[in-house]
Amino acid sequence: MQSPAALPQNKPASGEPEAAAAPSTANPMRKIIFMVGVAIVVFLAVTSYSVRQSFQSSDQLSAIKDLYFPVLQKIEANIVRLDKMEELFMRSVMLGDHDPLDEAEDFYKKGDEEFVEMAQIYPERAKEIGALREEYKKYNAMALQTAEDFLKNKIANMPEQTKRMNKTLNALRDSIKKFRESSYQNFVKTLASSQQTVKLNLYMGMALGVMNLIFMGVLVFFIRNNVQMMAVIAEQNATLEKRVAERTAQLRQKTHDIQAMLQNMPQGVLTVLPGGVIHPEYSAYMETIFETKDIAGQNMMELVFTDTSLGSNDLSQVDAAVGSCIGEDLMNYEFNSHLLVTEFNKAMPNGALKSLELSWSPISDDNDVVEKLMLCVRDVTELKRLESEAGAQKRELEIIGEILAVSQEKFQDFIESSYKFVAENEEIIRKAPQKDMDAIGLLFRNMHTIKGNARTYGLLNMTNVVHETEQEYDDLRKDDEKVWDQDALLSQLALVHASIDEYHKINDVKLGRKGPGRRGNVERFLMVEKDQVARAMELIKAANAGDLADARQALNEVERTLRLIGTEKIDTVLAGIVESMPSLAKELGKEAPQISIADNGIVVRNQAIGLLKNVFTHLFRNSMDHGLETAEARQAAGKSPAGHIQLDAALDAAQLTLKLHDDGRGLAVGRIRQKAIENGVLNEGESRSPEEIANLIFASGFSTADKVTEVSGRGVGMDAVRGFLQKEGGDVAIRFTDNNVGADLRAFELVITLPEKFAVKA
Repeated sequence: MQSPAALPQNKPASGEPEAAAAPSTANPMRKIIFMVGVAIVVFLAVTSYSVRQSFQSSDQLSAIKDLYFPVLQKIEANIVRLDKMEELFMRSVMLGDHDPLDEAEDFYKKGDEEFVEMAQIYPERAKEIGALREEYKKYNAMALQTAEDFLKNKIANMPEQTKRMNKTLNALRDSIKKFRESSYQNFVKTLASSQQTVKLNLYMGMALGVMNLIFMGVLVFFIRNNVQMMAVIAEQNATLEKRVAERTAQLRQKTHDIQAMLQNMPQGVLTVLPGGVIHPEYSAYMETIFETKDIAGQNMMELVFTDTSLGSNDLSQVDAAVGSCIGEDLMNYEFNSHLLVTEFNKAMPNGALKSLELSWSPISDDNDVVEKLMLCVRDVTELKRLESEAGAQKRELEIIGEILAVSQEKFQDFIESSYKFVAENEEIIRKAPQKDMDAIGLLFRNMHTIKGNARTYGLLNMTNVVHETEQEYDDLRKDDEKVWDQDALLSQLALVHASIDEYHKINDVKLGRKGPGRRGNVERFLMVEKDQVARAMELIKAANAGDLADARQALNEVERTLRLIGTEKIDTVLAGIVESMPSLAKELGKEAPQISIADNGIVVRNQAIGLLKNVFTHLFRNSMDHGLETAEARQAAGKSPAGHIQLDAALDAAQLTLKLHDDGRGLAVGRIRQKAIENGVLNEGESRSPEEIANLIFASGFSTADKVTEVSGRGVGMDAVRGFLQKEGGDVAIRFTDNNVGADLRAFELVITLPEKFAVKA
């Protein structure tokens, strides 16, 4: 056994006179023998202590780290996933939403991967782990199927199915718990066996120490009789010192290279010490990012996170996560790393706003204890700006594409009507200092109409903003505790106005499509065909020169011509809405419907055009969306793949009557009654005729797509339709067209009535 550490003490003797070299030989040998003896004693003591400590802790910690801790961690993680999966399945059932099922499936896949990794770590129990994996798979399949069946209303006995699912879940949890307990017991047994092995190694080590002592005695005897060997060892020692010097120089060069890299790399890098203190060594670019040279020794939270866009809750989580990682096992970092934020905006002293991205990495020792955290900081302000500009350009191109798909005339009509509804809503909000349900109902109807018109023409970038405002009004209608905030409502309405302005500006400036197009605004100009005017003029001239009968005929023709001035055919008024139906059908996965309009020689006056567009935007879309079935469903019912929507006009009894019906599934009267009871529109046990029940869909707050249309096929915007019509002296009602009294699905037609002033017989 070598002891080079003792050899350098012999070097000073080489500088003495040669005559004194012989007498001093014995003295160095005694020193060597003494040092060797001390080394042997120390060696034996250290060996015994190390073996004993290894017996007490090393093997135990190694076993926990390499086997038990990973297995336990994965078991605990899967227990948490089971709880999360149960919550997601319940949320899907309660909300009627399919998205939580996708998220639950992701948790299941991760849990299944954990079982596979456990089997690899713990191969002697792979069969038991496989059984757990099968139970886990069985529960996931049962819960997923139960949720799917519930969403599709396929479960006849939900409590019984839920009971079976919970029984399966409890059995799985018990199995996992038993596996965890048995794994721990196996670990304890393995540890006890390891102790016996360590004892045996201890005795062998002691025997080895005795043998080493004998060997060292022989070595001392050999050294005393071979003085020349000392010179060789001295030379080796000198060589070792030279190598140490070389390694020191290499280390110094590496340190210099690291310092150069820290000074020149275009990225901020620092390390966080215990207590959140920043290590003195950091990359020079950190000073550029944070615009200060006072970094070393500063508190990381104050330097990095002061004046940021993060809330107090996020900041406290970061501070707590950093404190719980440094000085603790690496496992703590894995558990808490998700709390360390990676992106935020920071206000600089000069008022500028920087976007920063962070990446965190633990620096641990050989025992996997985190000594410090490395934090890399990137200034992505310019990158975010470029992304924002690219996003704005993409949005503008999308809007241009949407506008170009609509004729200039129709787009201008939409813009003008939208401005009108926004102005009306602003006036309503300003005149209502407190909550008024009638005012809220009108706000909702106006915004719902803007959204319907925007969606009809495919102006989707506007639809989202309008939908949020409409939802705010809907919440005010349904939530009695929701506060009427006039300023907030005006601010939100301003966003809608800004969205309309954006479309208007792009249409006028970017596309140069100013004005109403060739047709113009029909509310400002009287529209009549040229040949009608020419025919009237010819008859007037003939009447002046002819007899009384000719004069009467001429006057009748002139009167008819004058009556038609400022009128429009119904199919022309509704042409834009009809043209949008194929795109809506494609969006809904249905065949484009056949739309028939029988005007029976009736034309409408210009002042009715806007009203009819608003009304039939809702009704046509409602019929397409909720009345007509898919091609598969229609064919299964013996119908043609494409549905048929029919509109008939009549003018009598001093009113205009428009009847709208389709050949869809019909109206679910029973379901409407049930929903009316749930919404408080109808009392439990209250007797109403089927017609009265059906007309409840016009009640304010009843016509919501997510609550009514998925079942009954009617409802969205019906209160808005009635509101528009009643405002002009008209009304709308449902009339059944079959004799299936008591049936759940009834064929029906919508009967729209308006005052006679809005129409004329051609």
